[in-house]
Formats: sequence, structure tokens, C-alpha cells
Amino acid sequence: MGIIMTPLRLRNAVTGGDFIEIAGKVDTGATMLVLPGKIAEQLGLQTIRKQLVKYANESTEEKDVLWGVELEICGRKGVFSAIVEPKKDYALVGAIVMEELDLIAEPQAHRVLPNPRSSLPTAEIE
Repeated sequence: MGIIMTPLRLRNAVTGGDFIEIAGKVDTGATMLVLPGKIAEQLGLQTIRKQLVKYANESTEEKDVLWGVELEICGRKGVFSAIVEPKKDYALVGAIVMEELDLIAEPQAHRVLPNPRSSLPTAEIE
């Protein structure tokens, strides 16, 4: 697919405050939003649970999951939970974010864009 990097804006959805800008790697094979430890600390988010994560090499680890990340990408916003990866220096945007915000990954152009068929995020139900 190629690597797609895109700018993200993040803040604590509960307390508000200024947005933090960070690079995000889009990975449609990943599930959730993943934040670097230093960004999670800056946002001051609360841990809501532990989660077992599985890496591409099939190894697993237990990680903290935070709630209340307000994320803006391609002009679309949502509030998400996020896994914390202490050693990462970029965020990882997984399929849950992509689906909820109705974003499309264009691998050949190495970019992410809002679904051009709708002016608002569109969800398919029942």
C-alpha cells in the first residue's frame, strides 16, 4: 500500500485547551488510534482500561487505553479512545478512525481525503 503520513490535530475532549499537531501514519490494517506516550501525557487523558495488542510480528503486549482524544484529520473531527505506545514518535490512525470519519486512503498518491461522495461523514447502518 505504501506509507501514508498526514497531519493530525489532537486535544483533550474533556478539558479542551489548545490542539497539539503531530504526524499520523495511516494504516488501514490497524484497528485503533495509537498515540505516542509523550503526546498522551501532554493531553492529560485518563486510562480507562488495559488492552492486549498484537503486532505485525505476531508478538503481543498489554497497553493502556485512554479515552477522550479529540482528533481532527482532513477537516473532520471525532472523539476516540487510543492505545498508548510509549516509544512511538508519531500517531497511528487505524480503521476505526477512518470508518467513523468517512475518510479514504489513496495509496498511490500517499494521501488521505474525505469521502468525495459526501459532504459529511456517512455511516452505513443496517
